[in-house]
Amino acid sequence: MFTAAIILAVIFTSLGFTVTAGNAKYILSGYNTMSEADRAKMDIIGYVRFFKRFHIFLGISLISGFLILTLLNNNWAGSFIIIYPLLAYVFLIAKGNKYYRGTKGQRSGTYVGMAILLVIIAGISTQLYSSLQDSKLIFSDNNLEIKGMYGLKLSKTDIAKIELVPELPPISYRSNGFAAGDFAKGNFKTKDGRTIKLFVNKKINPFLFITTKTDQIYYSSNEIASQALYDKLRLWSAD
Repeated sequence: MFTAAIILAVIFTSLGFTVTAGNAKYILSGYNTMSEADRAKMDIIGYVRFFKRFHIFLGISLISGFLILTLLNNNWAGSFIIIYPLLAYVFLIAKGNKYYRGTKGQRSGTYVGMAILLVIIAGISTQLYSSLQDSKLIFSDNNLEIKGMYGLKLSKTDIAKIELVPELPPISYRSNGFAAGDFAKGNFKTKDGRTIKLFVNKKINPFLFITTKTDQIYYSSNEIASQALYDKLRLWSAD
């Protein structure tokens, strides 16, 4: 997540220096689609000055906030670099209105944009809250189910091996999954070329390692010790 925070901070800061009053009609979203009459109603010099200050502050505050929150809670830090820029752009849209001298009706599009962003933020926040929770492991007579994001269901006969391992294999990249804060869920590619499934709180080890006919699955939870879960799973699979 640190790499992602650095990249985002550099992008936002660079944006502040990219847009100028001279090139705004070509690259500034919204302004570049205005008619010449509407552009005449825009204080583009003042707006570009504000746009620059906004993005420089956003870049600096993003990386600073991320580093501070990392010291307190990785999950907060991971959520921060996703939600904070979106909230900042709501402010950008709202504040940017004062640089346009058109009628209230002409400016109504900005309020629609703000409303859309706020709905997106609410949806992402809900999804993040769900994702930054332990995946539930549910036993039934013949099936084992991992609930939640990227969850799956295993038949008892599909399980070939159950182990406890001290650490996760080195990960190359996420192929179809979620990774933020302490949590990783979904499909990941290891540096030795394997495709594995993770349902882990990375701070909780050892990890339960389940090998099936088709998958290699790693699991951990802060709600139940991996050793206790391993013993329970062994008894269940032998039953």
